[in-house]
Amino acid sequence: MTRPKDVLTGGAVRPWHVIFILLAAYVVAEVSAVKLTLPLDADLRGELFPLLNSALNAAMCVAFVVVVPEFRRALPLLFARPVETPRAGDLCWAFLAMLCWGYGLYPAGFLMPLMQCKPEWYSLMGFAETARPFDLRILAIAFTSVILAPIAEETMYRGFLMNLWIARWGTWAGVIASSIVFGLFHRQNALFAAMMGAGFALVYLRFDSLWPGIALHSAYNLLTFNWALGQVVSIRPRATIQDLANWIPEMIVAILFFPVAYIFWRRFRPAP
Repeated sequence: MTRPKDVLTGGAVRPWHVIFILLAAYVVAEVSAVKLTLPLDADLRGELFPLLNSALNAAMCVAFVVVVPEFRRALPLLFARPVETPRAGDLCWAFLAMLCWGYGLYPAGFLMPLMQCKPEWYSLMGFAETARPFDLRILAIAFTSVILAPIAEETMYRGFLMNLWIARWGTWAGVIASSIVFGLFHRQNALFAAMMGAGFALVYLRFDSLWPGIALHSAYNLLTFNWALGQVVSIRPRATIQDLANWIPEMIVAILFFPVAYIFWRRFRPAP
């Protein structure tokens, strides 16, 4: 059976080519979004910048996929039907492990200590005093975060980059290296994104298809908005951000992460 990595490694594409594409898309999207939103007032600029950034980034990745023959040939294999039908129980445990990481171990084990040492990074790490009220403009931002970003990121990081590294270095080197790169492109959220990337990688390897990972990625992104479940972590008064009592729910969920992650691992660990 022809596999995506066989198609990718059969041509001239190398892992550094994918990293170059990701870096080029990142720089072009960042610079263009800044230029396009610069004339706007601060509030509108803050709302439109992530929308334009994500949309331009995804558009750049699509353009490169169209141009590179190996990428085009690999797409039908990457987006093929999963080799086995995803069971609801497996996907629920995967999603629960991601929730326990994002709303438990990561905030309790990283954000809480960080705020003790660097409270001036309050805004940089995504904290806010109040949730932004829901309006129609949020729908456009949600579309890029819930639809465009998961498809583009799963295709580039898991579909292309990880498969190329797996072909060269083996399964675990490919999973770890691609997850680290995925994390680095998320800047201050590098640790959070790297662990999430590893989870998406194991889901892809289990089903040999990007669709289950895209579904989980989209579902998680939908919850991260501060008018949804994301407010549990991100909406905190600046004055009490260092009060450990405010982090008790995250500490409890952090403990739950370990048994949930173990069950996830038992169900999704790569076959020898």
